[in-house]
Amino acid sequence: MGAPSFKSWLVSPKRSVLRLDKTWSGLFAAWLLVFAPQALAQASGSTILTYAASEFSAITLPPRQQSAFHSNDSAVLEAKAIQGGWRTEAVTIPWTRVLLGRYVKHKIMPTRGARGLALVHVAMHDAFQLALQQDLNPKLAVSMAAAQVLGYLFVAEEGQFDRIVGALLETHDRTAQEGPAREALHQSVLLGFRVGKTVVAHADTDGAQKGWNGLRLQYYGEGRYFGPGTWVPTPPYYYYPPDEPFAPSWRTWVLDASSEFRPTPPAYGSAKYVQDLEEVKTISANLTAEQLRIARFWVDGHGSVTPAGHWNNIAMSEVASAKLDDKTTARLFAHMNIAMADTFVAVWDTKYHYWTARPISVAGYLSIGEFKPALLTPPFPSYVSGHAGFSGAAARVLGTYLLGRSAELDRMAEQAAHSRLLGGIHFRHDNEDGLAMGRKVADKVLNQFFR
Repeated sequence: MGAPSFKSWLVSPKRSVLRLDKTWSGLFAAWLLVFAPQALAQASGSTILTYAASEFSAITLPPRQQSAFHSNDSAVLEAKAIQGGWRTEAVTIPWTRVLLGRYVKHKIMPTRGARGLALVHVAMHDAFQLALQQDLNPKLAVSMAAAQVLGYLFVAEEGQFDRIVGALLETHDRTAQEGPAREALHQSVLLGFRVGKTVVAHADTDGAQKGWNGLRLQYYGEGRYFGPGTWVPTPPYYYYPPDEPFAPSWRTWVLDASSEFRPTPPAYGSAKYVQDLEEVKTISANLTAEQLRIARFWVDGHGSVTPAGHWNNIAMSEVASAKLDDKTTARLFAHMNIAMADTFVAVWDTKYHYWTARPISVAGYLSIGEFKPALLTPPFPSYVSGHAGFSGAAARVLGTYLLGRSAELDRMAEQAAHSRLLGGIHFRHDNEDGLAMGRKVADKVLNQFFR
């Protein structure tokens, strides 16, 4: 496929200037931001983050390059798929598909899935809102905002997402007349760039960059109890260290603190604890084919779209059936993914506050007897269930937007939570309390944005 050709495009001084060379790769070599003193005009509450006004100096798309990971031809194909999606779907949905495809391609860890989905959807939501306010092209603004966050999340892609936007811009340029119409297209791209980079700056300071150095004292914390009933690596692989022990300190979008809705588990060895442990063993020993199917349907492990991505797939199907407009869809996905991101932090706060053991680790100590779970036990503490939390949060937001579907969505969330018991990797109290936590987080997110 030949290189797309661009004419140089320039506007007058002191305005945003974009020069597109005749050949390009989508790797933006020079993006120079000069911040203006005034704030960007915006309707109250219309965006999730706050954006400063800015102007850009000349932007050059350097010559197209091939790499081990992709070619420009693949970017053109992805751009065509996005354009095809726009014929029948809301403006943000094709980019959601791009993100979930990268989750599978790069085998993103499930614990990172909710964070990335929130960042991308906040960028797309805010770019859409600002494009409407400024009478710009929302498709290009959303695309450029998404591309910046995707490039931050998947650095190995080497500018592929910018290449996609370049291909989309070329298509729009063909149909735009010289002058104001074409200028508006490029202003739309620049707006999206500003929004995307602001979201990336937010991500760079959210605390997710901190790693664990392996010290046991740091691992459990000063004075933290370690003994019977606390988490230990689980068979058959005994993965260590546990996943994301610093997630409780990540910055939340809406929650005042990661511990805001922290519940309390039944005490190790109590009647409730033993009863729930016996239930795990009994179910695992008598699992039906249908129960196994349910457990596997919701597993969403390494190499999948992740649990949060699973609910984005459900949401895409639901909004298509409901025929929601662009604006409502952008808001729904932003709110749902913010709710799941905050739920993740809240769930991990609870996990690493109590450090509770998985069922497989304690059955032999409480005279229940060993058993074999249907699913591989994840490498982090048990209480509460992340799947249950994500599902409670996502279903609550979706049900608020799609009132006629709320009961069915709640049923799906309850099945997702119960699937962890069927898989033999969670107690009932893990699932029920996680589900309740996710719903509380979602309620706070909805109250924050609809008050």
